[in-house]
Amino acid sequence: MDGAEYRRHSHGTALYHSLCGPIKIGRFIYRKSGVRNGPTIIPLEMSSQLIERATPALAYRAALGDAQCPGRQWEQQLRASHRRPPSRSTLERIAKKIGTVAKEKSPGILAAVRNEEPLPSDAKALSIGLDRTTIPMEEKLRYADNVTPLRTRKKPYTRAVPAPVEVNYRMGYVGTVSVIGNNGDCLQTYRYGCSADTSPTDVLNEMTKDLLHLQRQHSGRKRRDLPMAIVQDGAPEMWTLVETAVAKAFPNTHFYKAIDRYHLAERLAESLKALKDPFLNRDIRMRDWADDLENRNSAIDKIERFILEQKERLNKLDSLSAARAEILRTHLTYIKNNKHLMRYATLKKMGLPTGSGATEGACKSLIMIRAKGCGQRWHSKGVNSVITLRAMYQNGRLDSFWNNFLKQQKCNIQQAA
Repeated sequence: MDGAEYRRHSHGTALYHSLCGPIKIGRFIYRKSGVRNGPTIIPLEMSSQLIERATPALAYRAALGDAQCPGRQWEQQLRASHRRPPSRSTLERIAKKIGTVAKEKSPGILAAVRNEEPLPSDAKALSIGLDRTTIPMEEKLRYADNVTPLRTRKKPYTRAVPAPVEVNYRMGYVGTVSVIGNNGDCLQTYRYGCSADTSPTDVLNEMTKDLLHLQRQHSGRKRRDLPMAIVQDGAPEMWTLVETAVAKAFPNTHFYKAIDRYHLAERLAESLKALKDPFLNRDIRMRDWADDLENRNSAIDKIERFILEQKERLNKLDSLSAARAEILRTHLTYIKNNKHLMRYATLKKMGLPTGSGATEGACKSLIMIRAKGCGQRWHSKGVNSVITLRAMYQNGRLDSFWNNFLKQQKCNIQQAA
């Protein structure tokens, strides 16, 4: 196998899983020659591309099902289609194995997958963003001394008592790369994700690789590079991660940058509410500000001056409570520190989006819908496996990824002379 010699070791019978029910097959086991108690292989499994003793058809259905919904649902779907799958625990074990291996091998496989994807002909720009969302994680109880002791039993346990656990919501990472068409419409969005205890480096690497591939495709049409933008919320740590990644992948390349318009609008609405001016129509004021922000880069400076002047006026009249003053101070500080990321007129002129709807939506579609159902809780390996498969499915890459994945599962096995 792959140039190494193995000798026949033993013969046995194993149960294999398929969409049509279990199959009991006799097969030989081989052990590496010249190595005492060396590693063993089963040529039948390796040449047939079996994964966790599942046929390729069942393995693909397990990967697809795990990407779409919880195991109980896709097991029911299989049985409703008059299939004879193994138990749900076996199906979930197969899917988890596939997702884990897919995550390990995805950097190499995705390079081949990208080459099969055409860039939309009406692409006008590219946009990326990074955000975080909570994932329920099962962890060992930190305060085990506070656990209510188990009642005394007359007979000993027949198995070990499970360690006490607790469920904590940890912040996982979600990233997106969007292809923008006319009028800022999103033509295609690629989603990426990982759990809180995993570095976002892999997510950012895949994002920048997709950006590079899309730009190369566009350059192949002998056109100028597509304008690129970073649009996300104002979390400083998110900006540091993304800016570091794009600076490494695109040295000396200009990226337009903006804070999501929705987050700014929320702060402006709260500021107007804190002013409590009876002569100030908040709805009309918000509409005027929205128009100004889209048409003039200086609009945010004008808005900042207005809020500051109103705050000072109310202070002189001694009609501004401490709580409202603190709200205004917080929002004014936010505007002052991020004004350079609120020049939306330039983005609109370049055909770039001014909102991070693609990234916010990915937090919901990629993680919330699949990993935050009632009663769900995860370990790191399991949730990263599910996120990997679901991202492939939502990006429209699962079929292409699977074909390339199966090629890597097959080994070169020859009968020795």
